[in-house]
Amino acid sequence: MHTSNYERFKAFYSTPSFWLGKLASVKQFPLSVFDFSHLKDDTASLELPSIPPNTVLGKRAEYFYQFCIEQSNNYDLIVANLQIQKEKRTLGELDYIIKEKASGKLLHVELVYKFYCYDPDTNASATQLDSELSDELSKYVGPNKRDNFVYKFDRLVNHQLPLLYHDCTRAQLEPYHINVDQLEQRVCFLAHVFIPQAMWNHDFKYIHKKCIAGYYLNIDAFKKQYVDEDIASAKAKPPQPYYLPEKYAWKMKPHAYGEPHNYQEVVSIASASLERGFAPLVWQEVSPNSFQSFFIIK
Repeated sequence: MHTSNYERFKAFYSTPSFWLGKLASVKQFPLSVFDFSHLKDDTASLELPSIPPNTVLGKRAEYFYQFCIEQSNNYDLIVANLQIQKEKRTLGELDYIIKEKASGKLLHVELVYKFYCYDPDTNASATQLDSELSDELSKYVGPNKRDNFVYKFDRLVNHQLPLLYHDCTRAQLEPYHINVDQLEQRVCFLAHVFIPQAMWNHDFKYIHKKCIAGYYLNIDAFKKQYVDEDIASAKAKPPQPYYLPEKYAWKMKPHAYGEPHNYQEVVSIASASLERGFAPLVWQEVSPNSFQSFFIIK
C-alpha cells in the first residue's frame, strides 16, 4: 500500500495528546491548535522534511513538529532546538519558541512523543504528582520497560521547563529580542497507548481516551492464543497476514506494510527482537483493509 506525503503528515498531526487541558501545573498544547485548512488530501506538492536514516523516533517527531509549525496558517516558528550552553557544557535544549500570528503571543513548547503500554501491576511515585495521580499514571510504561510516564513528567517539570529561566538561556535568547518572562509555557505530549486485551472496557483515568491505539500481550500468550485460533479456524478460512512495521512507520494508521508474514514467522521474528530488548509492533489484517495493532512484549 502506497502512502502519500500528505497521509504521512496527517498521521503525525492526528496523534492525540496524552492528556487534555492541564495535568498538575502543565498545560497541553495539542496539535489540533494548528490550522491546516489550506491543505487538502490531494496536496501533491507537499514535501516532507528530509530526515537522516536511522533517526530515532523521538527525533523524527521533532522534524514533523517543526514542519507542522511551518505549514500552519496561524503560528510562526521563532526558535527550534536551541542548545543551552554554559562554559562549553550543554545544560539542555529548548524545543520550540513559536508566535501566534493573530495576537503576537509567544509560547515556549516542549515536545514529547511516546508509545506506552498500560501495566496494571506497575507502581511508581512522582515528585510533581499527588499519590493518586502517581499511582495511576506510573502504569504507563514503554513497550521495552525502560520508560515510565511519571519519570518523564518529573523531568519536564523539574528540568526542561525551568531551563527557560536560566541565566544562560536569557543570554542566548537576547539576539531574538525575546523577553523570557513574557513567554507562556506549554507541552505537546503526544502518545499512543496499548492496553491488555482484557481491559477494553476499563475506564482509563486522567488520559485522553483517543490515545488508545491497540493492545499488547507477551510472547507466550501470543503463541498460545494464536495457535489455538489457527487450529480452530484452519478449516474455516485461511489465516490473515501479519505485518511488522519498522519503527519510523509506527505513527501511521495500520496498513499492509512490506512483506506479509504468517504466525510462525512472527513468533520467530518477535522472539529474536525481544532477545535484543525490543518489543515489536504488529499489524494484523483481520478483514480486507481492516487491521488491528498490538505489541508483543516479554
